[in-house]
Amino acid sequence: MEAPVTGRTKRMAFAPLLPLVCAFPPFINSLDNPHLKGLRGPDVLQLIAIGFCVGAAFGMFMAGYVGRRRST
Repeated sequence: MEAPVTGRTKRMAFAPLLPLVCAFPPFINSLDNPHLKGLRGPDVLQLIAIGFCVGAAFGMFMAGYVGRRRST
């Protein structure tokens, strides 16, 4: 049986967008930074990979912490 969609469920669906919205203006602002213009492709790829790994680890930690907390 499928759970009914509540206001809380709808809000939780949009929760991941908040960090993305908060990160977008500084990202756009950093594109004009002369220090970043000197980065090569492999450097950028390495930074993206590091950010992905740290973000995934943080997301799994939070999902485990919040999931464990809700189940009780």
